[in-house]
Amino acid sequence: MIKTIITLIGPKRRDQMLALIPAMLLASLLEMAGLTMVVSICASLSDSARLGEDPIALWLRSTLRIRSETALTEALLLALIALYAFKLPYLAWENYIAAKFARRARYEVSARLYERIIRSPYTYFIRHSTAELQNLLGQDMFQFSAGLEACMQILMETLAALGMGLCLLLIDPVMTLFLVAGIAFLTLLIRVILIRPIRRASQRQRDANRRYWKWLHHMAEGIKDIKTGHHESFYEQRFKEADEEYLRSDYLRQFWIKLPSLCMESVMVLTVLLYLLFFVRSGKGLIDQLPSLSALAWTAVRLLPAFNRINGGLTRLGYAKTSVEAIRLAMEETAAKGKEPPVRQTEPDMNGTILLDHVSYTYDGGEKTVLRDVGMEIPAGTSVGIIGPSGAGKTTLLDILLGLLAPDEGQVLIDGVPVAGQYRIPDQIAYVPQTTFLLDDTVRNNVAMGFEKEQIRDDQVWEALEKAALADKIRALPRGLDTQIGERGIRLSGGERQRLGLARAIYWDPALIVFDEATSALDLKTEAAVLDSINRLKGQKTLIIVSHRMSAIEGCDRIYRVENGTVCREK
Repeated sequence: MIKTIITLIGPKRRDQMLALIPAMLLASLLEMAGLTMVVSICASLSDSARLGEDPIALWLRSTLRIRSETALTEALLLALIALYAFKLPYLAWENYIAAKFARRARYEVSARLYERIIRSPYTYFIRHSTAELQNLLGQDMFQFSAGLEACMQILMETLAALGMGLCLLLIDPVMTLFLVAGIAFLTLLIRVILIRPIRRASQRQRDANRRYWKWLHHMAEGIKDIKTGHHESFYEQRFKEADEEYLRSDYLRQFWIKLPSLCMESVMVLTVLLYLLFFVRSGKGLIDQLPSLSALAWTAVRLLPAFNRINGGLTRLGYAKTSVEAIRLAMEETAAKGKEPPVRQTEPDMNGTILLDHVSYTYDGGEKTVLRDVGMEIPAGTSVGIIGPSGAGKTTLLDILLGLLAPDEGQVLIDGVPVAGQYRIPDQIAYVPQTTFLLDDTVRNNVAMGFEKEQIRDDQVWEALEKAALADKIRALPRGLDTQIGERGIRLSGGERQRLGLARAIYWDPALIVFDEATSALDLKTEAAVLDSINRLKGQKTLIIVSHRMSAIEGCDRIYRVENGTVCREK
């Protein structure tokens, strides 16, 4: 578990983690110094003769040339005060750099995982739902951060506890044996008893969180269908079930984390009582054992929180195991496989012909071939219509043409250059889907999506809106290009949303624009208006228009029909 976390943070952060160890060792030395000074002070208070044998007292007497025992006791007290005056800001600084390290490491892992996911092949997003990705980059990353912080806490507290334990061993070996045996037994017992329920609770919380996000996402995406169908109660119940399960697993997590602390307090008290019983039966005087008893009391005060934090850290580590493992698997799944594709020095010439040469495709795990031995030729500057019933393979054909899917057999050539599986999608291709993805942002930023603010040219935005027959509508709005269109473009009509998607495609000034059922969700009047905008581009761009309506493609130069996994030319 710890090894997995350290592997995920990368070599740079591992080196930084090792560099923090000296700072933690100094904190441990400060704890040791504080404990030995307390013993020296107690020795001076119980029997001044003991000061003659105490190494710290001897060093102070020699360095400061102290003669009286009272002055020496005062010097010890002042030294302890000075030690704590330094230790407080030092420990605060140590905790600050440890927390900063953990947060920066979490940020880097999260950013690296996001980068790997967004650059993964299109098939990765077919296999994983939106709720899974939200869970992975949300709850799982939160648990990873908690696990990393637990590692740092365990390391710091263990070094501090070892330092105090070493001092205690030198002061009173028998007392140390009692203390270590009790703590070791309890720690082992807690780990054995809690490991399974902690993992079960962790998995339950992760599953509940995934369902929570799933039903929240479904509500946001399907609110119109939910309202028109009066399905509020159904979605409300599913959301409540997921949220209640998350709540139940969360308070169980809190219970398992608190339980070791409660047990540790009891064990520490029992250890002290057993030692006192042993001490009383030995017949030794109380004054003679005051330094040892003070060391025990001081160590108990300092060790109890330390061991509570260690046990709490171990519990959080166990709880984070499921999420850390999920992140590790996601990192492996999204890692680049094999050799990097060759770097293309120049984009393929989109003024050349696009050719699908004997292309076949079957989805992972599918038994039926979606496309079989497909051949298509799309000359530059032409408009090509692709028609066929739903489920015939039209969208799959486009995904292969765009390079999102690599064919099982055959290849796609643009001006003789292979696309799928070898090269990224050329920058000269734009895509307009059935439902245009829109940002909850301004008209300007939606048209020029993907460009930084300083790169956007308003004249180009207006030109794209003109060609999409949307400029007059935008000019009539009070804020023009700065108009906020709302989430998923809710303040626009269906036709306006599709025109905005068309304007976005035009803004890139591509050589090829692909329309995937771009008008199928519109009424006939609105479809005619959008098709009119598309038809204005004929002769200027290569157009591929996919539809199940003949009316949408009847004006195309070429028409292909997709049916039963085959493609044949009809015009």
